[in-house]
Amino acid sequence: MCGIAGFTYPAGGGAGAEAGERLRRMTASIRHRGPDAQRALVLNGVALGHTRLSIVDLEGGHQPMRDAATGLTVVFNGEIFNHVELREQLSGRYAFRTRSDTEVILAAFLAWGIDCVRRFEGQWAFALWDPRDATLWMSRDRVGICPLYYAELPGGQLAFGSEAKALFASGLVTPALDARGLKQTFQLWSPVAPRTSFEGVRLLPPAHSARFRAGVLETFRYWDLDFGVEPSMAGDARIQEELGEALERAVRLRLRADVPVAAYLSGGLDSSLLCALAQGQLGGTLRTFSVGFAHARFDEREHQAAVAGALRTEHRVVEMRDGDIGTLVPGVIFHAEQAMMRSAPAPFLRLSEWVRQNGIRVVLTGEGSDEMFLGYDLFKETKVRQFWARHPASKWRPLLLRRLYPTLSVSQQNVELLREFFGMGLDDPGSLGFSHLVRWANSGRITRFLAPDFAASVADEEPTASVLSTVPERVKGWRPLARAQYLEAKTLLSGYLLSAQGDRMLLGNAVEGRFPFLDTSVMELAARIPERMRLKGLDEKHVLKRYAKGRVPASILERSKFPYRAPIAGALVGPEAPAWARELLAPEAVAKVGVFDARKAERLVAKLRAPNAAESEADTMALFAIASTQLLAHHFLTPRAPPQADLDAVVLEAA
Repeated sequence: MCGIAGFTYPAGGGAGAEAGERLRRMTASIRHRGPDAQRALVLNGVALGHTRLSIVDLEGGHQPMRDAATGLTVVFNGEIFNHVELREQLSGRYAFRTRSDTEVILAAFLAWGIDCVRRFEGQWAFALWDPRDATLWMSRDRVGICPLYYAELPGGQLAFGSEAKALFASGLVTPALDARGLKQTFQLWSPVAPRTSFEGVRLLPPAHSARFRAGVLETFRYWDLDFGVEPSMAGDARIQEELGEALERAVRLRLRADVPVAAYLSGGLDSSLLCALAQGQLGGTLRTFSVGFAHARFDEREHQAAVAGALRTEHRVVEMRDGDIGTLVPGVIFHAEQAMMRSAPAPFLRLSEWVRQNGIRVVLTGEGSDEMFLGYDLFKETKVRQFWARHPASKWRPLLLRRLYPTLSVSQQNVELLREFFGMGLDDPGSLGFSHLVRWANSGRITRFLAPDFAASVADEEPTASVLSTVPERVKGWRPLARAQYLEAKTLLSGYLLSAQGDRMLLGNAVEGRFPFLDTSVMELAARIPERMRLKGLDEKHVLKRYAKGRVPASILERSKFPYRAPIAGALVGPEAPAWARELLAPEAVAKVGVFDARKAERLVAKLRAPNAAESEADTMALFAIASTQLLAHHFLTPRAPPQADLDAVVLEAA
């Protein structure tokens, strides 16, 4: 994983010192993504910058990389895991000079054009300049692991970067908060791509490529998740065998590196199984890393230790306290570049720092399993609500929800309250957004705290309609759980888990994350596995548990799913709250930004600061949304000196 940045400019006018200086600043602004080398290349019509985190071909993989015969030049963030196999296919067509996967992109493009991305197995965001027809091509991986932002500029030009801050550092884009993007975030957990948190800054959606030529930008999808396929008719034993083969291959590909590969270990099924597979393939040398919490409510160290002990990994844990979370949050928002409702990314920022301090720069992690194998409560909730919708007047069917949420208070277990909270949409269970109505309504309560003027400015923005309008028509005819999976992957997985909680917290400390459950073959196989094998009754990830039996401790297979959380109220308004929180949550500071109502925010802070305050999820989510929005404005709307480039590390070449 690395960082890329650049922009086009009118050809024939000469690059000049100005283009070089802009590119230096852009590259410097994302140096945290690639501290090993920073290089830049100014050509006739385009400026390309790269910050490198060296993983493959440490000596020969420097970028920007150019094909001498055609002038084709690429800057690339990510990994093409099947580059070895692709190199063999292309060896007769291209004279390779390096062992890097970057050069495979050049060779593949020359052989197959932009359709080459269909053959890639990996995670990527790249920009490729073809001087033969003055075209800039861009592409992003299938599920959105690697980010790629862009902005269309006056005069028919384009700027791009791995992070929005690179665009701002160029001086070509002025930062301003996008009101619609913020409102979408408060309800959907992230803006709906291509919209972002900033006006004029767009995000290339996952599984999309783009062509920019003669001032015109065109984007097109090259792949999509398909949960509407016919379920496999193979026997259960054969399906389990196919799953094992696919996972083994996915892990094997993601262990390819010229540096050691470690793994995150949460103590849940997904990371435990990946660690077991990796430990077997590495011959017993796997190192594992975990987050522990001083607060017992969030801590999973007992289960992490059980797995590490059983697998005999070299295991290390970093402990988090409330004060640690609060201290980390400004860095979280600086790297994530979006508002949030949860503090969960903060421990991951500290964990990546801990991993890097231990000499590791690549980790395996378990994201994607819940989306592919029906692991979330949301899927079980959808199943129960679909069953309930057949007889919406039933007094007993909604009580099945108590099996999903055993911590519901006595008053909440009242049938009428259950009906009020979970019963929305029962009159139309076939609607596209049925599965997510409860979550979206719950998070959408944050909008009650918006400042009147801000709320009025986005009154016509309906976040749910915005996201549903991007879903292909064919998805509407899928089974209820298949529709739910598609929406979950499109919203929470791509927009939050892989970005705000994934890429940004990893690359904030120059650590690359790899995700075997998001291997193309694994995802496409999961879609074919019958739902009864993935969600058997209300037993989530049933087929995965069967495969994991004997590979991970029985205690992991038998434990109830433990949703990952981190403290919020204690971190922001408790005794250990940091000074920044007091300053930015003060009424005058909230009023100055203008997104939230200062008095409502003040009352919320007082409520959660009170001794023995009852912390509802709605209140803590609102608090974090307010604090993170304040930080977003503080980081990006406050005038600052441009980042200083390390001139000795940046090489500028004129065409």
